[in-house]
Amino acid sequence: MSLVSVLMPAYNEGKTLENAVKITMKELRGLDYEIVIINDGSTDNTEEVARMLCESYKNIKLASYPENRGKGYALKKGFEKSVGDIIVFFDSDLEIPPFQIRRFLKALNNGYDVVIGSKYLPGARVDYSMKRRLFSIWYRSLVKVLLKLDVSDTQVGLKVFRREVLENAFSKILVKKYAFDVELLTVINMYGYRIHEIPIKIEHNVFNSSMTYREIVRMFIDTLAIFYRKNLLHYYDGEDR
Repeated sequence: MSLVSVLMPAYNEGKTLENAVKITMKELRGLDYEIVIINDGSTDNTEEVARMLCESYKNIKLASYPENRGKGYALKKGFEKSVGDIIVFFDSDLEIPPFQIRRFLKALNNGYDVVIGSKYLPGARVDYSMKRRLFSIWYRSLVKVLLKLDVSDTQVGLKVFRREVLENAFSKILVKKYAFDVELLTVINMYGYRIHEIPIKIEHNVFNSSMTYREIVRMFIDTLAIFYRKNLLHYYDGEDR
């Protein structure tokens, strides 16, 4: 199999990062892989833990910068540091157990360019609040109507890509935080790449995280900005295959 680069953004994960990386390494045993930890401006000892892991294991790398910039910025920085032909986005909090990475890689080998997880497909196992569920339904409908992006879930923290997909798409991505996944998948879809969804299992913790109203408003504004760039500015045009 091709070299697999696992990008793991981390913000103030100093207490759990070492364990998360070691568990992920155990699940990837037998594969040709590297792990790129991205320290997204943590204020705790995340960077120190990451550097210790880099010194201990030759296939672990670190991308680090002093200011918290958000998931999208972190993943772009991690991608620049990576060399794999297959890129995995994987949250370092382990709410998604890493044993599922192999299932995503297997799905990618079935002729797809991108494989993303979904909380809404039959077979998914996840527990989250009614408030979060209602917001997700509303936001999925908004994305489908505004951006013509026909996927059931854009926000799951495990995604797998062929490298060329991100090489072509990342140069157009402007959103750094809450609507990053939506912008990335919108661009990838416009460029004609094959996106496949599979059910996700979230087992490590009860998935009951909530967003603040300020974050929801910011996500809505960013989504409208993506619509504006896509349909009025035609900013994303020109790379379809």
